[in-house]
Amino acid sequence: MPKKEYKITIDKKPFDRHDQFITGNQIKELVYVDMTWGVWLKVHGPGKDKPIGNDEKVDLSQPGTEHFFTGPISTTEGGNVIFTSRR
Repeated sequence: MPKKEYKITIDKKPFDRHDQFITGNQIKELVYVDMTWGVWLKVHGPGKDKPIGNDEKVDLSQPGTEHFFTGPISTTEGGNVIFTSRR
């Protein structure tokens, strides 16, 4: 029996996965970005994109393609996180 295939994009590049779950670190490894960068899951419609932690597992079994993007993270003096998009 063939394994189920999950389709995702990372920084607009398509990937096929056979594992139902993927972590932030695995996403960064797939696109060869600096491991200090952040990962976000694109949220469709209103609302902010969801940050994904390094060890956080994302379930890919939802219908459709999950879209992730990466980028450097920096913090300001007040502790706010600033994301510089590469999109």
